[in-house]
Amino acid sequence: MRSGTRSIIAMLVGVLSLACFAPAAFAHPHVWIDSQATMIFSEHKITSIRMVWIFDDMFSLTVMDQFDHNHDRRFFDQENDEVRDNAFVALADIGFLTYLRRNEEVVKVAGFHDFVADITDDGRVKYSFTLDLAEPVDPVADQIGLSVYDSEFFIDVGFAQKDPILFSGNDGLTCSYKMGEDDKHRIYFDMVSPQRADITCQ
Repeated sequence: MRSGTRSIIAMLVGVLSLACFAPAAFAHPHVWIDSQATMIFSEHKITSIRMVWIFDDMFSLTVMDQFDHNHDRRFFDQENDEVRDNAFVALADIGFLTYLRRNEEVVKVAGFHDFVADITDDGRVKYSFTLDLAEPVDPVADQIGLSVYDSEFFIDVGFAQKDPILFSGNDGLTCSYKMGEDDKHRIYFDMVSPQRADITCQ
């Protein structure tokens, strides 16, 4: 990996910027994320997604070393802001790795709020944040699929094994999901099928 990109792999954005220049032979995952998504409803439509990302041990240690200034294994106040501003916000350029598809067309992410960085009891960095959709989507009328991935495959994102998809505010609707591989939108030279959750409500 090239040196000088924000300090080795200390920031997620640095990893992604490397992907633009690194030879294909080296473009295997360097960061791993377990992801959980909560589909948030308003008036029977999905309007936002609450995401939880838990990072691998090595990346977590790097983030803690850079931003946990008082070594209390928490990111409070200014520390949280520094993680957000230096290792998260630039992901807006690629939709925060989040691809919500309505009838196979990607719905744009309008922005985010409520970003919180934390450290789990087993020493892994966790991001929690809410993504606002540019427009509501109707999971009753349309086909809805959710994938979370880095198309350059520097970051390998997998859904959590337990409760990968949750629902909030879907009063009056019964919603479910089916996990699978998205063979229609393969990545990394067409060699990798991202995980996908197909969501249905009635």
